[in-house]
Formats: sequence, structure tokens, C-alpha cells
Amino acid sequence: MGFQKFCPKCGKETNNIIGKECLNCFLEKAKIFEVKNQKINVCKHCNKMLIKGHWEDFSESLIADEVASKVKMNTDFHLLDVKVLVELQKRTNIEYEALVKVKGFILDNLIEQEKIVWVKLSETMCDSCMKLDADYREAIIQVRGKTKEESGQMLKIALDLLNKERSKDSLSGTSKIVELKTGYDLWVGSKKAAVKVSRYVAKLYDVRLKASSKLIGQEKSGKRKYRFTFCIKV
Repeated sequence: MGFQKFCPKCGKETNNIIGKECLNCFLEKAKIFEVKNQKINVCKHCNKMLIKGHWEDFSESLIADEVASKVKMNTDFHLLDVKVLVELQKRTNIEYEALVKVKGFILDNLIEQEKIVWVKLSETMCDSCMKLDADYREAIIQVRGKTKEESGQMLKIALDLLNKERSKDSLSGTSKIVELKTGYDLWVGSKKAAVKVSRYVAKLYDVRLKASSKLIGQEKSGKRKYRFTFCIKV
């Protein structure tokens, strides 16, 4: 029969001794990790969030990963096999409560500690939406139906398609929609998206797509900059 050790602080009989204290007494004062409240920028227009310098689709799992990445371990305790877990609870439209749990081993003793921090969502604008807000456009899609009603239908189809493209290309939105007697002009931030959408609408209405370009300037590298126009006329 082996001898049990005693904790000099609480008097508990146990073999789980770290230093000169039992595991429970050790955990009362030891901080094996630190993590602070977090702030994450979220675009008020497209709802993308800024994570590690990149604009990503809004995701609670990415928020949890971001909080976990900010956990700083106390190197004094040489914790082994560390696992960090983050559980999110949405408290308001702009705040999450994050329960951070850290597990690991110190001298074969399983150590678990947790802490609650807050994640605040800060409203801002992403780079692409700032451009669109300033009437930026690489292309113009012109929709020209036989009637005003038909032009409106073409407009809706084009806008729906552009919105779907925004998940892959943030500049696929419209910076302006100009209403004319003959139809609508859509100012599109992304030329690539404008080509794809205008081709689809032209094929849908079984008409020939007319494309043209206009020189609008020159980049610092010396490369010429063009703005493209895609006309879909029924």
C-alpha cells in the first residue's frame, strides 16, 4: 500500500501534487493562459469580416478560431498536449460571449482552466465596398428591353447574378444604377463579373451581346486602363 501525500495548504490527502500544493490549490492562483477581449471589423454592406488582414465571409467558426489564436500560454508551467476550445454565445447583434477552455498536462496532471472574454463586432467598410461606394466601376452593363417592364426584369436578373458572384469577387456589386428611358445602366466594380453576367443575360434573351471599351487612364506601371461596356438589347 502506497503512501498518500498531503497538501500543506488545504490538508487534502492526494498524490496530485504540483510543486508544494495539490492540484486544486495550484489552480486557484495559477494562470496557465491569458486572452483578452477581441474586436473584429465587419463590413456594414457585404457583411465580410477582417481576419488576419483578409476579408472573409462572416462565420462564427472563424470568430472562434480568431479568439483561440489570441490565447497566450504561460511558459512558466511547461504545459504539454495543449488543447484550446472556444464556445461562442451571441448576446447582442454586435457582441459574442466567448468561453475559452484550455487543457493540458503538467507533470502527468491534467490541467483545465477557462475564462470568459467578449468579442465585439465593429462596423466598418471593406476595401471593395469603399470602392463601390465611391462609384468605382470597371464595366457598365446596359440592359435594353422592348418595354420598361422587360428592362426591369432584365435588371433584376442581372442584379441577382451579380449578388451571387460577390461571394467569389467582392467587387461584383453595383456602384450605381442609372435609369434611362431606354432601360438601365449598371455600374459594375468587376469587369470579370460583368462579362459573366452580361453573357448569361444575353443568352437568356437570345440576343447578341455588344461589347466596347474606352481608354480612361494609365496605371503607374504604364499599362493602359480601360472601362468596358456590355450592351444587351432585345
